[in-house]
Amino acid sequence: MSLGHPAFTSLSGSQKRRSSTAPPADAQLISPEILVDEERVPGYNSAHYYPANPGDVLENRYQLHAKIGWGSSSTVWLAQDIRRHGWLRPKRYVAVKICNCDVPEEDLASELDMNTHLSTASLKHRGRAVLGTAIEGYEVKSPRGNKHLVLVFEPLREPLWLLRRRITHQNCATRDSLPVLKAYLRVILDGLDYMHSQCHVIHTDLKLDNIMVTFEDPSTIDAFVREQAAHPMARKRDGQARTVYRCHNDFGPIQKGLGKMIPQITDFGLAQRGDRAEPLIHPIQPDEFRAPEVLLGIGWSYSADVWNLGTMVWELLAGRSLFHQPASHSYSAAQHLADMSALLGEMPPSLVRRERDMRHWRWSPAAVGPDGRLCSNAAELYNGPFITDEGTFAHRSLIPRSRRLEAELPQCILEEDCVPLFVKFMRRMLCWVPEERATAAELLGDPWLDPCSRP
Repeated sequence: MSLGHPAFTSLSGSQKRRSSTAPPADAQLISPEILVDEERVPGYNSAHYYPANPGDVLENRYQLHAKIGWGSSSTVWLAQDIRRHGWLRPKRYVAVKICNCDVPEEDLASELDMNTHLSTASLKHRGRAVLGTAIEGYEVKSPRGNKHLVLVFEPLREPLWLLRRRITHQNCATRDSLPVLKAYLRVILDGLDYMHSQCHVIHTDLKLDNIMVTFEDPSTIDAFVREQAAHPMARKRDGQARTVYRCHNDFGPIQKGLGKMIPQITDFGLAQRGDRAEPLIHPIQPDEFRAPEVLLGIGWSYSADVWNLGTMVWELLAGRSLFHQPASHSYSAAQHLADMSALLGEMPPSLVRRERDMRHWRWSPAAVGPDGRLCSNAAELYNGPFITDEGTFAHRSLIPRSRRLEAELPQCILEEDCVPLFVKFMRRMLCWVPEERATAAELLGDPWLDPCSRP
C-alpha cells in the first residue's frame, strides 16, 4: 500500500522492527481462558493484530513501553522517540496506534486523508491546536509478513470524564469544578469551529471518550514509565502464540495543577466531509447521542455535531446520559424520539414534512442492522417509520409525560444559581430542527460560558 501523503512517511515493504527481550519474569500471567481487552471484541482474530511487546523498537525510532489503548481494529502504545533523546535533550514520548492488517485499504487511506486535511486546512485558526491529529504515519511488517499502518500522535493523559472524576472525586460535576469545565468547553468549541468552518468536516462521534486532555507535565509520563518497568503489564499467550497485554493507562493523580492540561478532540475515524455535493443521509453517531434528523433519515450536516455536543455537555455535568436507555433492553429509536418529545416539545411540522419527502431516498451501500439485516434507509435500520400517514408521531404512547428538561438539571447547575442561562445554552444545541441550532462559533459567545455572566 502506498500512503502517498506529504504529511506522512510511506515505508511500504519495510520491516524495521527490533524485537524486545522476553517480558520480565515478575509480570502477572493471566489464565488462558480469561479474555483480555481486544479478545472481547466480536469476531476477534489474533492474526489481524500486530504482535507488539514492551521494548520493541519500530522503524529504529519508537521504543514501545506500555499498551495504553485498544479497539476492534488497533492497539495503542506509549512509546519513546529514541532518536530525540540525548544528554542535553529531554525524552520525547508519543502514542503509537498500530492498525490491524485486515482494515480495508480504502479505510486506511481515508483516515490518512482526514488527518492530513485536519492538520493543514488553516494553521492560523486557534482551534487547530485542539485537534489531536496524527503527526506521522508509516507501515511496518509483522513477523508473519502482514502490513500494518502505524499512526503517531502526541500522547494524551486521559478522557475528560476521568479528569472530571479526579477533580470532583465523584461521577458528576460540582459547583466548584464548573469554572474549569466551562473553560474546557470553550476550548472544545474552538476546535469544533475549526473543524466546521475551516476544514468543512463533521466529526459524527463526539462523546466524552473522544475528548482527551494533555499531560500537566512531562514528569508524569516519566513516572508512569518507571512504574511500568517496576510493575509490568499482566499478560497471556493466546492460541496463536501472540502475547496479549492488559491495558495499562492510569497515569495517576494530577501532580502540578490543571493549568497546562488542554482538551483535545480525538478519533476522526468516522469523520465526514461536509462540503460534498451529495446529501449526507447514511447512519452516524452512537445510539444515545444520535440526532433526530439521523433517526428520521432526512439528512444531516455540521449541526449533528452540535446536537452531540449538547448531549455530551449534559453527561459531563450530570454524570448520566440525557437519553439513557436500560442496558437490559435493546436500543429503541422510538423511545429515543419519545424522550425528545417530552424534553423538547412535539416534533415540529417542518421535520414531519421532511421525513415524508425523504422516504424515497435509499442508502448506497446499505447499512447492516443489529440483527445482520441489510437496511436501505433509516426506517428499516431503526424500526420505523416514526411518522404516520396523518403526519403525527407514531409512538405517542411512549412519551414520558413526567419528563421535563428543567426538572432534571444537574445538581451543580442548581447550586450555581444560573439555571435560566444554562437551560438557554442547552436549548441552543438540542433543537429538533437542525438549522435552528447554534453554530460552534455562536456558542463560544454564550452567556452561560462567560465567567463574568450572571442571570
